[in-house]
Amino acid sequence: MADLKELLGDDYKEEMTIEDINAALAEKEFISKDALSEYVPKNIADKYATEAADYRKKWKAASSEQEQKAIEETERQARMEEELKSLRRSAKVSDYEKQHLALKYDEKDAKEIAEALYDGDMDTVFRIQKKHEEELQKSIKADLMKQMPVPPAGNQQKIDYSKQIAEAQASGNMALMASLIRQQTEANAQKQ
Repeated sequence: MADLKELLGDDYKEEMTIEDINAALAEKEFISKDALSEYVPKNIADKYATEAADYRKKWKAASSEQEQKAIEETERQARMEEELKSLRRSAKVSDYEKQHLALKYDEKDAKEIAEALYDGDMDTVFRIQKKHEEELQKSIKADLMKQMPVPPAGNQQKIDYSKQIAEAQASGNMALMASLIRQQTEANAQKQ
């Protein structure tokens, strides 16, 4: 950047006031008039810019109706596809959920495993299946414990399962009845 001494040239004097500097600068021309010949005056540039903006608006108005219809159709198609995808997911998840409820899964786990199956989240599927298997094993053990006959008390000479055999026969559980008869026979045979 040029300093004051270079700008004023011969007109520069030590201890000039601001009024003196402004007066000296007013008489100087810093830009050549020939250099400005390539530039368009501001009022003409503004006029052309306004005309261009008007033409753009007219062009957009003519083409925007067609474009707007195309955009609306594209958006409508995207909404329909999204809704169809959602409905397909919902139907498939519902099917999976019904199948798992039939397998004695609780409602929460059946819904969670159905969603995981649809989404391909196999870690969740295996975690819930393992939990269900453990609960099923506990349930089976509890049922077996309920059906187990009470062992005889004390030092009885003869073991008598006749009450349990009669109950098994009345309930139609022939396998349990046969097992009890066999156990009674073996136990009494060992005692003799």
